[in-house]
Amino acid sequence: MDVETSLSWRGPYWYAGRRPRRSGSGDAPEDLDVSLLKMFDRGSRLPLALPAAVVVDVAELEEGQKTAFFEWLMPQIRNLVCEVPFYLLTGNDDLLPDGLQPTAVIDRIVPDEVLLMLICIHQRALLRSDEAQLRRRVFGRIPGFGSAPHHSGSSSLLVVGLSGRFLEWQDASDQKVEVVGAFDGSMAVEFMSKRAFDAVVIDAPFDDAIDYMQQIRRDARFAGLPVLAVCEREEDLVLLFRNGASDVLVGENRKETLVKRLNAAIRFGKRRRLADRVLAESHMWLRQQVNVGGLGVEDYTTYLEACSNQLAARGLDLWEMRLQPENFGIEVTSLDELEEINATLLSIADATSRDEDLVCLIRDVGPVAVLKNEAGTTRLQKRINSILTHTVL
Repeated sequence: MDVETSLSWRGPYWYAGRRPRRSGSGDAPEDLDVSLLKMFDRGSRLPLALPAAVVVDVAELEEGQKTAFFEWLMPQIRNLVCEVPFYLLTGNDDLLPDGLQPTAVIDRIVPDEVLLMLICIHQRALLRSDEAQLRRRVFGRIPGFGSAPHHSGSSSLLVVGLSGRFLEWQDASDQKVEVVGAFDGSMAVEFMSKRAFDAVVIDAPFDDAIDYMQQIRRDARFAGLPVLAVCEREEDLVLLFRNGASDVLVGENRKETLVKRLNAAIRFGKRRRLADRVLAESHMWLRQQVNVGGLGVEDYTTYLEACSNQLAARGLDLWEMRLQPENFGIEVTSLDELEEINATLLSIADATSRDEDLVCLIRDVGPVAVLKNEAGTTRLQKRINSILTHTVL
């Protein structure tokens, strides 16, 4: 799984029933968390502070209360300055309201540390999606670029295992979603390398499910893909979550509930895939700008301003690192030497930063890295210093 260990942005939790565990001393104080049920009972408006996540356990809502509760909650979520992770916690017998489009629908027995990890993963996914949209808006479409096979194709669901329930999964999925079956983990990874899938269901005995899941998660291309695991025994649920499941389906599920859980996973997976595709495309294009002297200063300035404003909405800062040789104590004696050093610095920054960080050569400025958190600057600085110390340029 695309594991995150800390929140991308800090803030209170909005919760009904299940209150997410705090991530540490740097997180928002617990007394800032908002009990949605208390606010709903009072008919109050929610605070303006951007939440880290919204978590609603539908079992905490009385049957006659659900419609009114979500009619009160959803407009306030939509009116936030930017999108935040929104979760419905459920069991296999709960009826879920229509039209909510949560980030994920998860079994309420999810362990605290896994719920926190999912929040971190989904926060980063939202930042990646924002970054992809920003690059498409500023740099435009990149003509002539294809895409990797695992980014291409229509919306699809992969079912792994020989449970004999393939037709049930097909029936529960949207008609526009193609459902493909794989016997085991090796076949699943082979299929996934040749075409795009937006979510995976592993429907196999416990030991096989763990093995298949680990095969999928070991491949970096599929680390962030939603993977739903089926288990017959509730006591196996925690281990499946801890071995990489995004959600675990215990026993028999209502068809209506299963449909919503699948749809949420597929919707998130498709969005992530489209962001990955744009980021991969722009990354390749930015590397090629080196051959024409670099990205234009005007385009870069436009990107920088828009990115800074976008991050500020979440209370985050943008960190720009100028990677000129003199900033690392390197003396340049010729143009050829400058080009070689610039290429080295860009290569190090490229390998050290994340996909959503912008690493490129700016015309008449030099190499730069635009990072989305301060920790990234420290990591990159150490990496550059370490390599330059052991490299003769």
